[in-house]
Amino acid sequence: MEVANRPQRESFSGYYDRPTYDALFRWIDIRKISVIRKAIAGLDPGARILDLGCGSGKILSRISRPDDTAIAGDIDLSLLQGARSRGATSIRVDFDGTLPFSDASLDAALIIDALEHTESPRRIIGELHRVLRPKGTLIVFTPPYDSHTWITAEKVHNTITRRRSDHISPFTRESLEYAVSRWFDRYRIGRVNLGLSMYAVAVK
Repeated sequence: MEVANRPQRESFSGYYDRPTYDALFRWIDIRKISVIRKAIAGLDPGARILDLGCGSGKILSRISRPDDTAIAGDIDLSLLQGARSRGATSIRVDFDGTLPFSDASLDAALIIDALEHTESPRRIIGELHRVLRPKGTLIVFTPPYDSHTWITAEKVHNTITRRRSDHISPFTRESLEYAVSRWFDRYRIGRVNLGLSMYAVAVK
């Protein structure tokens, strides 16, 4: 899938294999994985779980159960290759286009630290609502831009990783709740990792 007339943005393909990623973010991912596992604990065996903006596929590989179908979605072919190596089915996806899934075809959808990188985050949440089955679960993680702790951490992160954050749609708690409540009646908003990670868990 080619995306025309859009400025070229820096690839994340080498980001997840850097030693600094493991050193800085392993403990952050542990808390995220805990939230996700609790959110999907009630899903029937053999659930279809999409990780949109899959990164390296490490989180998806750790939260999916043996009978589940783990689906990694991203536009970056190098990232998809990494997710495939961890057992996921990979699909190239344009975040700002229509998701290539049928209505009500997925049991859970994750979008972990990716929504803030997209041009139309509320439309994407609407697309994820479309592809989820009734009682399907959406889990969103995004940095909280109403947190002084996060703003300071972002500056440190950019210095250590030597790349900009590329957050073109930053969220506060209020804006995340607004985006999720547009499509979901049942949801909760929370924070983990000393307030560095904000999340929403919503049920269709």
